[in-house]
Amino acid sequence: MKRILFVVPDRKMGGVSILLEDLLNYLPMNKYKIDLLILNNDGDRIAGYVNKQVNIIYGNTFFKAIDTPISYFKHHFDLRLLFSKLRLMFLLKTGLIKKKLVKERKKILSENYDIEVAFKDGFCAIFTAVSKTPKKIHWIHSSYGANDPTRRYRKTFQKNIYDKFDKIIAVSKKTAFGFNKHYGMQSKTIVVKNLIDDRKVKLKGKKAEKLSDKKFNFISVGRLVSQKGYDRLLKVIARLKNENLFNDSFLTIVGDGPLKDHLDELKKSLNLDCVKFAGKQANPYKFVAGADMYISAARFEPFGLVMVESLILHVPVLAVETEATSVIIKNNVNGLIVDNSEEGLYLGLKKILCQKHCLEELKQQALHYDYAPVNNEVIKTIMKIFDEEGLYEQS
Repeated sequence: MKRILFVVPDRKMGGVSILLEDLLNYLPMNKYKIDLLILNNDGDRIAGYVNKQVNIIYGNTFFKAIDTPISYFKHHFDLRLLFSKLRLMFLLKTGLIKKKLVKERKKILSENYDIEVAFKDGFCAIFTAVSKTPKKIHWIHSSYGANDPTRRYRKTFQKNIYDKFDKIIAVSKKTAFGFNKHYGMQSKTIVVKNLIDDRKVKLKGKKAEKLSDKKFNFISVGRLVSQKGYDRLLKVIARLKNENLFNDSFLTIVGDGPLKDHLDELKKSLNLDCVKFAGKQANPYKFVAGADMYISAARFEPFGLVMVESLILHVPVLAVETEATSVIIKNNVNGLIVDNSEEGLYLGLKKILCQKHCLEELKQQALHYDYAPVNNEVIKTIMKIFDEEGLYEQS
């Protein structure tokens, strides 16, 4: 039985946390003994969401400062955390972080592993690279063109860090391309789609719930951050409302995040009583299942988890063009892909509202969507990577 260690920075709500949960719930526990190391116990996901046979380990206080931005200290007086952050920055700039991590690993890990997986971009790669684990895998989820999470490490030793890995798993071809433009690891990079627990999605979406009595209910789910483009979506809704095209429609946005107050103010200033911020929901699937269409306004999106989940629930998707959309959506079949701009969103949503038959046709096609074959292929590929001995050279 192979021992595998997965490493993540925290357990905050987000696509990567959910994808990890789904993967751990699919892997056969009679074949692998899995430990999950959460470097910073911040957030409310993972624990309680994964197979009880997965052993969860938490990092120590050293790792708390990893994702704390310097701007945080402008509004919060935490001398101990500030000192930890400054020390971490010094260690990163000087390269001494490697020796420090070797010491910290000994404090929190008592086992030896056959495979170690850095499941999120950035600091997890550094943590895994310094280990003596014979086989190392790095999972990349980010858009390395628009939002390279390793930019701050690149000038010091990030290229050298990736030399330590046997395999790089990218969630899409475009993610792999963007990553390798910077790091040139084509020989060890393989594209593997995300495994998504369609059984869970269908079960939680079984009791569909509408959030308004309007004729057309639109929904979007995600963190309230700039990446998701909710500011431009609100402006598009205001424009359509002013043209009397959104009178019998409603938009629900599920999620929380740092832009909550800003977006709420924008909604009020645009007088959008046809939009509701529903906050973070334990079960967003029932609301997605009760909607007529899912909208993705994201400025960049390497995979688009909720788009897939929407289609699993047979809800068509209107999405701006990103790395994810063409992989997930069949344009004008089970969804509509539009230009990644405010104008593109406006024209796409206007088409849906003005050409009623268009939405009905998309709904009918979405009924045929099935992600189970993808999951079967993905789990076979991942197990093949885990079970192979030595370096896996992509043909």
